[in-house]
Amino acid sequence: MPKPAAIPQKPGNLALVTACYGRRGRMEAATGEELPYLAASRRHKPVCGDEVRFELRADDSPALLRDILPRRNELSRTGARERTEVVAANFSLLAIVAAPEPAPDYELVDRLLCAAAGSGAEGLIVWNKTDLGRGRPARLLEYEAAGFDVATVSALTGARIRRLRRRLKAHTSVLAGQSGGGKSTLVNALLGREAAAAGELSEKARRGRHTTASAAMYSLPGGGRVMDLPGVRSLMPVLTDYGELQAGFPEFAGPAQECRFANCRHRNEPGCSVLEAVAAGRLPAGRHAGYLALLREFEELAASV
Repeated sequence: MPKPAAIPQKPGNLALVTACYGRRGRMEAATGEELPYLAASRRHKPVCGDEVRFELRADDSPALLRDILPRRNELSRTGARERTEVVAANFSLLAIVAAPEPAPDYELVDRLLCAAAGSGAEGLIVWNKTDLGRGRPARLLEYEAAGFDVATVSALTGARIRRLRRRLKAHTSVLAGQSGGGKSTLVNALLGREAAAAGELSEKARRGRHTTASAAMYSLPGGGRVMDLPGVRSLMPVLTDYGELQAGFPEFAGPAQECRFANCRHRNEPGCSVLEAVAAGRLPAGRHAGYLALLREFEELAASV
């Protein structure tokens, strides 16, 4: 069967990728129309948030995605065979969703805060499931003391959802976090409708079922867009630059200026003012432990390259 001829058109139809499944997905054209697409070749690897050029075809076949415009930033994960894969692009805020249940993975929170800083995006911690009545853990206070923005909400009851919606209004946001933290339920609450699949916690080990298979973008009422990403089982951002790691721990910057060595990494070096601040209780020991865990991983990765 001969291929359908392309419709004559002006070059450079622009669109925004709102969902992707391998080489296929959905995009929003400049007219606001939602269109299915097919990447024109295997070298094209679009992700949610990409700005692209496309070509319409004569029949009802998906539009051909011809080109991906340069990205302003991107969020990557460790994929199959330890390969780095981009999962989202062109975002201005990374909202890190955590909750009292399942038990929060603070190393993931730290990693995502580093990824936000490294991408030039704002970082926001969204503490969900306040309806469980557990209160705010001490770690949240440590993040706030370090200068990070923290929003507390209940996606289930709608508590403080309007406030969060206003916070996201001016941004293209990425929602990320561990499975079971309520990201998809949160998206539904922000939208005011059922749009994203939401799953209950599994009874076994109270771990979250993985309900979001791929990234999807939604327009929020009143302005802004939000991307819902898969949970921690498939999203583990990679830190490739020590500057990213430093940016994720801004409370270390002041004491670090007093360290004996300019290249001090605040591990066991003599004359380290960060270590002295931790020992004196001026810096949280938990935050420093999280920094050391990411530092070990970063150095192992650097050594393997």
